[in-house]
Amino acid sequence: MDEAGCRAGAAHPRRGQELGIRSGTLSPALCVGFGAAAKLASERRQADQDHVERLWNTAASSTLPDWTVNGSMTRRYHGNLNLCLPDVDVARIIADEREIAFSLGSACASGSGRPSHVLRAIGLSDRDARSSIRLGFGRYTSAEEIIEALNRIDAAARAQQGLAA
Repeated sequence: MDEAGCRAGAAHPRRGQELGIRSGTLSPALCVGFGAAAKLASERRQADQDHVERLWNTAASSTLPDWTVNGSMTRRYHGNLNLCLPDVDVARIIADEREIAFSLGSACASGSGRPSHVLRAIGLSDRDARSSIRLGFGRYTSAEEIIEALNRIDAAARAQQGLAA
């Protein structure tokens, strides 16, 4: 054994594989699973893209009164919808509507407590960025779920405004 406690010929503990980031052998199950996922994604790419486009059209045509879409309606990824209703407490809506998977603001600010720098960069005030929600949808989302989610989120916002008045 050398001074690092390694047997002769064994990898040095500080060097290892993958540039010292991770030592060890890759999991065969992980490698096979990744390959299967890549194959499935390739096979389903067009069907998934068409489905997301239909969902986007449903979401875009179901826009709620007084809510505004953050960002361009045409130059964006159609798998998410970011909406703002000024002066609403989005954190409270999230707490009230726990069965719906949506988040505050944008992915780049999730969990930070700060308004999204992306929403601010497209012209929203800190206040409006904090009053924005993000809905994502894809392969396992139905059009009915989007419509129901938007209606429930809007109802929770309206109830909140009614309490504040």
